[in-house]
Amino acid sequence: MLRRWFLAGAMAASACRVGARSQDDLLVVTGPGGQRHRFTEDDLAGFDWHRIATHTVWTEGLRVFEGPLLRDVLAACVADTAEIGQASLAMRALNDFRIDMPARDAWEFDVILARTMDGAPMRVRDKGPLWVVYPRDDRRELQTALYDERWIWQLCEIQITA
Repeated sequence: MLRRWFLAGAMAASACRVGARSQDDLLVVTGPGGQRHRFTEDDLAGFDWHRIATHTVWTEGLRVFEGPLLRDVLAACVADTAEIGQASLAMRALNDFRIDMPARDAWEFDVILARTMDGAPMRVRDKGPLWVVYPRDDRRELQTALYDERWIWQLCEIQITA
């Protein structure tokens, strides 16, 4: 089962075409200077993971999400995090859906790149392999359409723009 999950995640990652990307890339982050940072399953597993238990508008009941903090992944891509404090994050999903979100959300709200939901790795059909998750139940201001629209699933690419 785990092997099938890993293969599905690798195939989903390869569906997001960014330059000469590897099949093993789950996420590609392009920094403000144009430098590309590729993150594999192992790379993301190397970050400290955080847990968010919250309700969503797309799932039933309380769900538990786990993954690295978005800010930690972004910080690994820039020399000085102050340079992205006022930046925007152009995010793209496997199906080419796109959103923009302020980079400051990553620091202000402890947003995670969820890799698991309820203890199971997320597959493409489960909104995986990566889903941007806010701690919606913890902060009333996050319980609005403005923030709900920033929950991009099947995330494969982030571009940091000034």
